[in-house]
Amino acid sequence: MKIELKTLVSFVPMLLLVGVTYGTFNTKVTALENKVDSLNTIQSDVAIIKEKIMWMEKYLVGRQANLTTKY
Repeated sequence: MKIELKTLVSFVPMLLLVGVTYGTFNTKVTALENKVDSLNTIQSDVAIIKEKIMWMEKYLVGRQANLTTKY
């Protein structure tokens, strides 16, 4: 069984295409992971801000009620 050079050369473009495709998908997956991490950070920041706003509203409403009962 003899393998000709012509046969081997025909596989070179296919191997290059597989390498380029792998590199492209690898880059896209990495970018997607970074975006997901960023969204998780934003989500936790929003939850913290929401809790602080709810606390401030309770504080201000309670303070307003105390001010109106004094006068």
